[in-house]
Amino acid sequence: MPPPKLSDKQIDQLGGFVSAYIAEQQAAFGKKAQMIAPEHREQLEGFFPADILSAVKVTRGRAPEPGFYTLARMMGIRNVPSFSDMAGITFQDVVVHVEPLSVQLLFHELVHAVQYKHLGLDGFASRYVRGFLSGGSYEEIPLEKQAYELEGRFAANSAAAFSVEDDVKQRIQLNQL
Repeated sequence: MPPPKLSDKQIDQLGGFVSAYIAEQQAAFGKKAQMIAPEHREQLEGFFPADILSAVKVTRGRAPEPGFYTLARMMGIRNVPSFSDMAGITFQDVVVHVEPLSVQLLFHELVHAVQYKHLGLDGFASRYVRGFLSGGSYEEIPLEKQAYELEGRFAANSAAAFSVEDDVKQRIQLNQL
């Protein structure tokens, strides 16, 4: 089912709701989050800048379904991402994970932390909403596609370091996110 055609005003409204939700969850989960474990940090140093590895915190939990999902469904968006299906989710600098935190899951979530760093909260939220609506699914969101692609590259050869931050900046410059 193709996504509904929404006006720019409706899309911006959804982006605002997503921004507010992310900020609320970041504040709530941030209170109990811990620094990245030293063994994970050591494995990821060749891929992420030190400011990300020292700023991002992690916690186990399950994010609640956003309140604006009811409105999104009323707008005709039927396939909103299910939080119960997500192994992890990043709220700016706080990673919330349901499954045990593997280095590969953390890698994926840290890609999002770098995206937030360069896009800002509102920029990330706006691109996430627009990517979802233009692609028609969670899997087609460019921000997610990048995170999965880089995670796969890391999983294939975790000894071959590369700069996630450079990749994010390049894709932003090329308007690929």
